[in-house]
Amino acid sequence: MHLDDNNEEFRTDILKGLSNPVQKSIPSKYLYDSKGSHLFEQITVQPEYYPTRTENSILEEYSTKILQNISKEIILIEMGSGSSKKTKHLFDSILKRQDKLYYFPIDISFQFLDSVVTDLETQNQNIRVKGIPNDYINGIKDCNNILFENNFKFDSFSRLIVFFGSSIGNFEIDEARDFLKAVRISMNDKDFLLVGFDMIKDEFLIEPAYNDKAGFTAQFNLNLLDRMNRELGCNFDIHEYVHSAFFNRKKDRIEMHLKSKSDQEFRIAGSDTIFQISQDETIHTESSYKYNEKKIQELAIRSGFSLEKIYSDNNNWFNLVMLKPC
Repeated sequence: MHLDDNNEEFRTDILKGLSNPVQKSIPSKYLYDSKGSHLFEQITVQPEYYPTRTENSILEEYSTKILQNISKEIILIEMGSGSSKKTKHLFDSILKRQDKLYYFPIDISFQFLDSVVTDLETQNQNIRVKGIPNDYINGIKDCNNILFENNFKFDSFSRLIVFFGSSIGNFEIDEARDFLKAVRISMNDKDFLLVGFDMIKDEFLIEPAYNDKAGFTAQFNLNLLDRMNRELGCNFDIHEYVHSAFFNRKKDRIEMHLKSKSDQEFRIAGSDTIFQISQDETIHTESSYKYNEKKIQELAIRSGFSLEKIYSDNNNWFNLVMLKPC
């Protein structure tokens, strides 16, 4: 079985995560292959899933105000762009103040990114789109290299880097700090970072968003096992696992798991290790931390940013936070 570099990293991460004696786990980024990305788009339109529609409403109302303190021409970079639907509010507002927009969507799902780029290019000729199929930090470096190679003068524009969907919540708290520090290194004092934070609220609002009645989140989670079978030659019996998601109040986070329905064994191609999983034991596949304003402020300071402005909905369910390097 031949593995390319991406699959080799995938395999290494899976072996490490499943070997953890305390809690088997898989990094959440591997949920987003092409099928996973399409399933996530279905999740975002379910009635229980408030984050997307709430964040979208904030962008719809405040996109012009979000841009008002950016005096220079804007180049837009989006980490984890997905379908770029919410970002279109920014497109409209930016193009009211400048003739054209250079937009760099970054996403690890190569096939999904290609289809989004094609759609955007046909929809608006004033948007120059360059899709970056990479992880977030290397993707920003790729964007900067492209601008440099094309003789863009870095003092003549501002890069607005956006990170929507409360994706910052998928990082552990210290990992979020280190991630934002790494983003900060690629920015200068003319640039801005706009980040979406899902706020702490009652469990009865949070938990249904990750347990939609239509079952798309369950399919999204279980697709990870199918991906591992397909790409890594694993032998998971997908029918012997169920989706489980709950709010961990002590850590202020949603946890998403795959729970085994029985005692099982499984292998990964190329490894001599036989993994065992007991009935009701879980594989932790994603965390989604929820924030309050104090935690957001602390994270900004620890990451080398000043908090410029917070934009919120009427219920304060979600915050869009403008950060500036300091």
